[in-house]
Amino acid sequence: MVLYSILVNTTLFSNEDLWKYLPAAGRLSTIVEFILFSAVFFRIIQSKTFKKGMLYLTIVVGAYLVYSFITSSSGSIDSVPSGLTALIFFIYCIYYLFEKVKDISSPFLYDFPEFWIVVSIIIYAAGTFFPFINAQTYLHSPGFKDDYELIHSTLYIIRNLLFCVAMLVNPKSSKTYYSSKPG
Repeated sequence: MVLYSILVNTTLFSNEDLWKYLPAAGRLSTIVEFILFSAVFFRIIQSKTFKKGMLYLTIVVGAYLVYSFITSSSGSIDSVPSGLTALIFFIYCIYYLFEKVKDISSPFLYDFPEFWIVVSIIIYAAGTFFPFINAQTYLHSPGFKDDYELIHSTLYIIRNLLFCVAMLVNPKSSKTYYSSKPG
């Protein structure tokens, strides 16, 4: 995802002649993010039953995202696919946090890198959900595009900063507070 982001930011944003491809790059990044984040959630969620549902959902939604990418016009914003992926990520995040809260062996959730990844996804998805689903309807309204870009860019930066925090957290240095050894 980082390499894709660097590619888009250095090529498309730096050349005004290529700006016409930004909506297509956005739709493609929705597909890439959905696949990669689904893989992350598949790795960090413990429940085998939930993972089976995730696998089915990933295949169905992934197929829809590819179909949407192929059939949508090149200048349109992918408001429905973005909203759909945000909704699915909310479900995954809530389930992950539910599992972690039930696990008494790790009292400090913030000691784990995946916690920071989940928090970053929740913040980004929550903040962009309504602007994404309204983007196609209000894109031509005065001021909407500027507001949309401000919200998206700010949350994108926050998300990436929290990803950095996740990379800096060392789970091996976390203490186990509940052990089976007698005191």
